[in-house]
Amino acid sequence: MDIIYKLRIAFWFLVVLIWGIYLYQYISTDIKDLETNKIILNGERRSSTPQRGEKKNQDYSQPEIITTIQSTITYQQNNSLQQNRIMLANTDEIKEIIFPEEGYKTEEAMDDKTKPSVSGKINEIPEGFDFKQTRHFNLYVEKGIDINEIESLIENLHGEIMIDLIAFSPWTRDTKVTVYLTKTSTKYQEISKRPAWSGGATNLKDKIIYLYKSDEWFGILAHELTHIYFDSFFGSYDKSPLWLSEGMAVYIQVERGKSSPQWLNENLSYLKDGAGYNLSDLIMIKTLDDADEKSVKLWYAQSFSLVYLLLKIQHGDSFYQFCKRIKAGDSVSKALYLSYGKPYTTLAALESIWRYQIKTETLIPQK
Repeated sequence: MDIIYKLRIAFWFLVVLIWGIYLYQYISTDIKDLETNKIILNGERRSSTPQRGEKKNQDYSQPEIITTIQSTITYQQNNSLQQNRIMLANTDEIKEIIFPEEGYKTEEAMDDKTKPSVSGKINEIPEGFDFKQTRHFNLYVEKGIDINEIESLIENLHGEIMIDLIAFSPWTRDTKVTVYLTKTSTKYQEISKRPAWSGGATNLKDKIIYLYKSDEWFGILAHELTHIYFDSFFGSYDKSPLWLSEGMAVYIQVERGKSSPQWLNENLSYLKDGAGYNLSDLIMIKTLDDADEKSVKLWYAQSFSLVYLLLKIQHGDSFYQFCKRIKAGDSVSKALYLSYGKPYTTLAALESIWRYQIKTETLIPQK
């Protein structure tokens, strides 16, 4: 009897010891101090920084290995308010990608030649445009486009987006978003004062979107409405975490705007095969200015899949509480644990679950 008692004690001691080692592995991963403030997105350093919108023939067949050594993307906070955004127009390589930092300028830095505007006040109807005020929008649509059809499309899209974002943007009941839609890129450039390669522009502060009726306009609209609705929750548009902001915008673009760009599907397949960034690195990225197109696409895809997972596993308002704690200044790990509970107790635990789900294609949108 005495021997059995001792064996029981030994058995439970081993169980506690193994559990402690397992728990320590997760905790030590999250509390380990970063040895560097920069990460590199490519195995090789580039000789020059690629220009935005530049057409390049790149081989996308091999996902690249991510290491934590030198830097091409930094953790430095961009101090300029993210009030104005530009989306790329059609190119052969990257026609649907939207670079988050491209064209962000403070109002002071934007002169009359570069600031998106229409002639006169915001409520002045540009020549050749029809105007219609809907429940949630002020629509300025170039003549030749059916404004009633646009109203139906955009109000339906708003309703779809609010399924996910109503808690983040209660102001939409009283404040309207202004949308300018032109028939051609030439007219769009004239109205928005944007360059030829731009596919759309958004003034986040004043809640104005400029678009022309390209093949991708509806997906761009869904993406940019998300930034207006979601990013404002964090107080100002430069305070929303970049991975969370862009991940949510791509999620809404795919799930509510029904626009899944080819680059997203390609890069989700790379993630499935083991490519991608450590989540501790991904969430620290503040700017993508120096990254090449290939790395940006992979980062966007991973941010999308991470937001997809957080929305999928939530119970009740877990995701809202998570964002609320991030807004209050909590770390991602703390916000995750307090909002979602077990087993999402650490960033490392979330990464393990994310990696499993991406590998089993659970986080890949169905066509």
